[in-house]
Amino acid sequence: MRNLFIVFALTAAVSAQAATDCILEMNGTWTLNPEKSLDPEGLQFEVLIFSNTEVEQRYAMEFENGPEDKGSLDWSVLCDGKDHPSPDFPWSNAANATVAISRLGDKSEFVTQKEGGVLTMTYTRVLADDDQTMISVGRDAVGKIIWVRVFDRED
Repeated sequence: MRNLFIVFALTAAVSAQAATDCILEMNGTWTLNPEKSLDPEGLQFEVLIFSNTEVEQRYAMEFENGPEDKGSLDWSVLCDGKDHPSPDFPWSNAANATVAISRLGDKSEFVTQKEGGVLTMTYTRVLADDDQTMISVGRDAVGKIIWVRVFDRED
């Protein structure tokens, strides 16, 4: 009987973790802090508004890299670590683009983007400073860091 209880407890713990793959603490409005960021692309303005559920990451984005390079998008994908069709990002609008989100820890996640099954970019998001700062580190397909963006919570 004791062994059955232990197996049940372990199963419940694994099931609970599997049901909460998205980071709910990301919910809210985040504004790029360009002074703290290292971004050779020169991103001047970015606001992310997360409204995650336990299983799906959702956010609205507004961005501006320059007078001719600005826009917005609404985005959502399951946080299950599997490749899903990617929205039409301005920087990747291939018909066969995919994105996958995997939870790394309580306050961090790993995102992969592919085109035609080939890795094009990854980034890691981490919450810090009592969930008041979000750090996003982007890497190209060979793992070279291409940007570090720091966002401040606005709400």
